[in-house]
Amino acid sequence: MAAIATAGSPLRQALRLREFRLLLGTQLAVGLTQPLLFFTQGWYVTTAAPEGKAVLYLGALGASRGLAFLAYVLFGGAFADRFPRRQVLIVSQFVSLVMTVGIGALLLVPAVNDGEGWLLPLMIALFATFGLVQGQDGPTRTSMLRDVVPEAALSSALSFFFMLVSAALLVAAPFSGWSLEHLGIGATYLISATGPAAILACALPMKSAGMAADPDARRESVWENLRGGLRVLAEEPAVRWTVLLTWISTAAGLSVMGVLIGAWVKDVLLLGASGWGYLAVFWGLGSVLSTTYLMTRSSLQHRGWLFLGACGGLGAAVLGFSFSRSIPIAFAFNGMAGVTFMVMNTVSLAIVQAMVPNRVLGRVTGLLLLGGGLMQVTGLLVGLLAAAIGIEHTYTAAACVIMATTALVALRQRPLRVLD
Repeated sequence: MAAIATAGSPLRQALRLREFRLLLGTQLAVGLTQPLLFFTQGWYVTTAAPEGKAVLYLGALGASRGLAFLAYVLFGGAFADRFPRRQVLIVSQFVSLVMTVGIGALLLVPAVNDGEGWLLPLMIALFATFGLVQGQDGPTRTSMLRDVVPEAALSSALSFFFMLVSAALLVAAPFSGWSLEHLGIGATYLISATGPAAILACALPMKSAGMAADPDARRESVWENLRGGLRVLAEEPAVRWTVLLTWISTAAGLSVMGVLIGAWVKDVLLLGASGWGYLAVFWGLGSVLSTTYLMTRSSLQHRGWLFLGACGGLGAAVLGFSFSRSIPIAFAFNGMAGVTFMVMNTVSLAIVQAMVPNRVLGRVTGLLLLGGGLMQVTGLLVGLLAAAIGIEHTYTAAACVIMATTALVALRQRPLRVLD
């Protein structure tokens, strides 16, 4: 690991490192362009779906991406430990660039853009490749923080790492809505290809993460590598319950606030694509505020209670949103959801980074990030539920699941409660 000066705050120390700045460049590229993919895919399905069936097709979109993510993310984490992380990042982003350009080109075809006949299901299947990219990108780049930042600066660096994505959303969200309305779905999707191109531009000159974190992993099968990550969960109760509660909170919360949000914006708040973009700005503002606060802390104290409070707060935000019909109030609760989700996400990763050895960090990070895939698979279930009982009741049910589960874990799991 590169040497680091002792003067200045931990974050300033980390920012002096060229490798960390390059890694931040990859994070900025993700923050600016992945929302384009998310908004474009969701808006395409919302507008191309048959009348009255948007929630079902949005659920199918989420499930297809989630299944692809779930099928691959554990292998992605194993590859991030088994092979040099820099090389894994370069290969995965080159594949991502090719796929994004190809799908964007298809969306320029009028029949595809309108989702005629079998073309809508075909595009949903192609959108599932986004889950594969996330399944490799998340464990790889997050684990690389340990390769480029000293332990003393890791907490602040991690918070800044995620704050950058939140800040980028403030630009990406309104631009996504504007681009969809003025440039069209195909052109917006093609613009998102600048993301993997920029990540490649940052990754190619990097020198860190040039060796495998676990050189012995290649002597075993990939399945044995995966078992190594699962052993950490079995041996560390605080890590295990951090992972499990993150799964449940993410799956229940983001299945409605992410997968179904396009239908809520269109049918409940009666807004267009630009309105959706501005709604997302409040999520981004909340995320920036929370990660900026965490970034100012030299170390995260009372991490267990901070994590549990964030999970419960996410449930409360979703509950408030489910009762909101006023646009300003809905925007405010969406901002609260952004605050609590980002704290939950950042603190859960901080717990894992602090308690898990680097040689298996990619695998355990992959396990933690499974919540993102579960969220999208759950999207199909909540889509069916929304069609059966109404979208408003579905949001309320998701909120109650989060709050009840968090309360149960807080009462029963002392190792997580006392984690400092």
